[in-house]
Amino acid sequence: MKHLQPLVLTFDVAGQKLTVKFEFGFHCFTDDKGEGELLRHKGEKRYFCPSRYHCSTQLRDYIERRFFEGMVVPHNSKHGGQRYFCLDLHDYAIFFSISKPQGTTNHLRLHVISAYDVANWGRHSLPRGKAFNVRYVLEMRNNGKSV
Repeated sequence: MKHLQPLVLTFDVAGQKLTVKFEFGFHCFTDDKGEGELLRHKGEKRYFCPSRYHCSTQLRDYIERRFFEGMVVPHNSKHGGQRYFCLDLHDYAIFFSISKPQGTTNHLRLHVISAYDVANWGRHSLPRGKAFNVRYVLEMRNNGKSV
């Protein structure tokens, strides 16, 4: 699970250096299908998913090489708060939240909530809406605004 340890990157956003701490959640390597080993985390029960785990090994590379130049779709989660979604070139969906830690300047926390391959039958359930440049979304979140 070394590849899912927190990662800190700095980006040039609106003429400033912006530090983003990437954290990875339990859903990046588990699902609720009951086919793998049962795991418990913060009161939640899910099952280890070999295919999600395998795909998660690509997350760091994606974040380091292509995330900042990408597009994301903001959406409101059923579970509260604004979240973001992007779909990699290889039909790999990444869902995440972005928060600004209190009392910080030019620092954001990006929590990858879930990431998984999207089968054709699942595409219709993905969030829809206007896509924004990641650079713009980070700038807005750094200014304490939602997109």
